[in-house]
Parts: sequence; C-alpha cells; structure tokens
Amino acid sequence: MLKFYLPLFGFFLFIAIQSAAAELSGNAETIPERGFIELQGKELSLHGIQIIAHNATCKDSNGQWSCGKSAWEALKIKLDSGPVHCTLISDLQNTERNPEQANCLLKKENLSIWLVSQGWALTSKEPEELLSSQENLARENNEGIWRDGFIPPDLWRTSFKKKSKHCNVCSVRRQSFLRKTPKQKTP
Repeated sequence: MLKFYLPLFGFFLFIAIQSAAAELSGNAETIPERGFIELQGKELSLHGIQIIAHNATCKDSNGQWSCGKSAWEALKIKLDSGPVHCTLISDLQNTERNPEQANCLLKKENLSIWLVSQGWALTSKEPEELLSSQENLARENNEGIWRDGFIPPDLWRTSFKKKSKHCNVCSVRRQSFLRKTPKQKTP
C-alpha cells in the first residue's frame, strides 16, 4: 500500500512546489538598462507591454526629451511605494526564457495596465483588449510619451508571437534574445 501512496504523495508535492514557485512577492527594483524589473533575484518582463527603452527620446513642442528616462523614473517611484506580487506566466515551449514574463500587482493595481495608461509603455503588437483601450486613452489624453501628439516608431513595440526570430525593441534585448536562440541551419 505504501508503494502506491508514496509516489502519489511525491507527485502532489512536486505540483505544490511548482505552483509556489510560480508566484513571487516583495520589493521590486528596476533594471532600466536591460528593460526589466527584478524581484527576488529574478528578472521579469511585464506581460503584454514594452516599457519605453531607457535611452529613448521623444519629441514634443519644446523639442527632444528623454521619455525613456522619465518612464523608468515613474516606474521606480511606483515600485518604491510598496511590495509587488507577481505571477509568472509559464511558456512550456520556451522554458529557458530570461527574463520570464509576469503579471505583477502593486496594491491590487496591475503594473502593465498602469504603465500603459500613464503613457510609459506600449502594448505588444498583438495587444489584449484592455491594454489596447488604456493605450488609446493615454494617447487621447497626451499622457507620457504621447504628449503633443508624438507617435513612437513601430519598432518600439515587442512582438510576442511564437517562433519570432528576433526582438525589435532595443539592441540590448535583441542581443540577449539572440544568445538564447539556437542557431538555425541553412539549407
């Protein structure tokens, strides 16, 4: 009887450990140079969005301004206001993804939605409806990068399509992605 229940107990213990590892909580920090946040030593990418690159510049009626730096300063201030709770999004086809994508909440507020609504992040090229509506609202209200009608280049948007061969957001992220992508043989 023990031979039957012991493996079953081990299986359920394994599932419980995997479930616990899928959630992280605590104080998060920004890593603007790499385009991620860090929580409990893990680099995380916020699901469905691309935060404006730290070195990005935007244009308004006064000329060029450091919109990327402003975006990351706004996120840092937000993260400093309390602990973050993130749920990792598993991708069974890409188990070696670094950073991992996550849905993160701060005081019950979704960070992806907040960043897009403030105009400090763009939706992915395949946006979720709620994120898309928040981006449209930020654009209409001239929030963040959208001030004075600025339109960011399309290459600022990330594509989360499976089997994407490159990342088009910034060179640092592209280089990181290429290091982890197996080289394909040419015919």
